[in-house]
Amino acid sequence: MQTTFWGIYCVWLRYFKVFRKSLIYGLVTTFTEPILYLLSFGFGLGSLIGTIKVAGMTLTYKQFVFSGIVAQTVMFQGFFEAAYGSFIRMYYQKVFQALAVTTITIPEILWGEILWDASKASFSVFVILLIGCLTGNFSVLGSVIVFPFCFIFAMLFASLGLLVAAKARTIEEISYPQYLFIFPMFLFCGVFFPLETLPKYVQWFAWLLPLTSVASIIRSCLLGLPVIPISILITTIWLIILITWSRRAMINRLVK
Repeated sequence: MQTTFWGIYCVWLRYFKVFRKSLIYGLVTTFTEPILYLLSFGFGLGSLIGTIKVAGMTLTYKQFVFSGIVAQTVMFQGFFEAAYGSFIRMYYQKVFQALAVTTITIPEILWGEILWDASKASFSVFVILLIGCLTGNFSVLGSVIVFPFCFIFAMLFASLGLLVAAKARTIEEISYPQYLFIFPMFLFCGVFFPLETLPKYVQWFAWLLPLTSVASIIRSCLLGLPVIPISILITTIWLIILITWSRRAMINRLVK
């Protein structure tokens, strides 16, 4: 089946128009959670901790946790929009099936799905970066540099969500990877504290998970921390595997 950019754009535009029709609901559900994390951990806990040392550099805890919340937002928004959103569109609303009877092909639908999920996550990231710049925690240049990377990272987690939706028999089954994979990354991949504070074996395990590398790259761009080459390799491997696997799994489910 031939895949065209026009077909992918049509799918993306369809999702955008639906989002625009319920704009207030979309903005509330997209931005409320990361902003609450910023207020509670960034301003609340940050005022108590003061400064910390990371990779030989002294940072305010507010800077550290703000950049971690950027990574967390990429993961949560990308994964949940794809996992629950694509499952609802596929299983309940039959959107995938309806699009497939037009000139739009299934590969175009799935690329459009991943790109839309990444776009919606990027909307949230933009707000976090804007707040970080206004409060003086991020530089404007660093925010501009990191934003395209955040979109790519959002594609990674959107692909993970699409894979979960393709494998889940019921919407309740999405909770398994949510609690067993997503939430552990949220807690142990360096969003709220440096990995150096964990035991060595936990650090090695954390580095196998995608969010650790994503947070490392984001902090390198935003805060000037040293780039860890292995983080680029790990992120690239996860991205290739998840995009390929998720699209294949969803195609196999849709053509049954």
